[in-house]
Amino acid sequence: MKRKHGPSLYYATDKNVFDALNQHKVDMPTVLKLFERRNIVVSSKTPRDVLARYFARLTHDYFDHQNIAARLGISPRRERTTSIDIAGIPSDSDKDEKLREVIDKIKGQIESDGSILHIKRSESTVYLEIQYSVIDYKRTEFTQVQHRDGVIEWSQSADGFTIRNTQNEFINNIRDEMLTNLEASIGAKLIRKEVSLFDVPSYAERSKFFLDLMSDLPGFSRKDVTDVYVYKPKPDASDDDEDEDGASSEEDAHVERVFLRGNGVSRSEILGSLDKKGYYIVKAGWRASKILGQGEEYDLEATFADPKDCTGFSFVVRGVYPIIDGKLSSNRRSANIAEGAEMARVIERKALELATTIRTKHAANGTPKT
Repeated sequence: MKRKHGPSLYYATDKNVFDALNQHKVDMPTVLKLFERRNIVVSSKTPRDVLARYFARLTHDYFDHQNIAARLGISPRRERTTSIDIAGIPSDSDKDEKLREVIDKIKGQIESDGSILHIKRSESTVYLEIQYSVIDYKRTEFTQVQHRDGVIEWSQSADGFTIRNTQNEFINNIRDEMLTNLEASIGAKLIRKEVSLFDVPSYAERSKFFLDLMSDLPGFSRKDVTDVYVYKPKPDASDDDEDEDGASSEEDAHVERVFLRGNGVSRSEILGSLDKKGYYIVKAGWRASKILGQGEEYDLEATFADPKDCTGFSFVVRGVYPIIDGKLSSNRRSANIAEGAEMARVIERKALELATTIRTKHAANGTPKT
């Protein structure tokens, strides 16, 4: 977890300020407000470069930097969601009380690092909304700090909890810390069920997981596969692959990832030829519609964060194409909360079912790497 005010790699010099004020993201009202803080009245007709050059010569403070950085900040993208089912909580334990203890403990840790935590409850579900900052030292001074939001959702189930959370390292670490604290509180090891094909080395089965997920979502009909990422891990390096001079031969050339985009990607000859060469699907995007719905189409994406081991499964509803005047709109809108929650439940259950079936089959037959 990051601190609210961390060290900066760069210092905003007069040149940094001048360049920043000349960028289109910094609008004229922001520039005028910077002068207003110094009781300097300027005309809105004064050329921007003249104002930027004059202001850069002045002494600028932390609040000036914050005002400029707020305009130049990076807009956060919609992040994927991952889920995990946990069981193994003793029957004599009060799940509500144990979860409350875990939340109280993690709340102090989160807020001590400068992040903000909001807790909401709806029936048997608890939502932890976290506002935090990350620092990217590769960027310039005014874009180093990126403000983000993340959610951890604890829903009670018959066996324990279903946990959904934003898929990134920061939120995953908080979730794992909460699980560790819960295990310490109940004095027992939790049973975790998550979508993973780590112990299924078969390339064909890994691709089949995505193909079946796209085709067999309960209550939905697949309309099109729009993009597919395939992956082939690089073979382990060997001394035998080098010639007498120690240089690698041309046969060492290796394409690790291939991205296909278009219409009907899953039926393309290119994907078929890649399958035969040992590539397997690790990320896919497709469009589906409700069988009993009005005809709107959902733009979906599912992926494994670790393509080599096929772990860290996550998904996102990229948007919805609504029906307008009886026709499917070409303009995509964001999914609302109800639509996102419904798709999360459907994808989670189907993905876990498919992964469990594939792992069981592999354990029984010892599926080879083909």
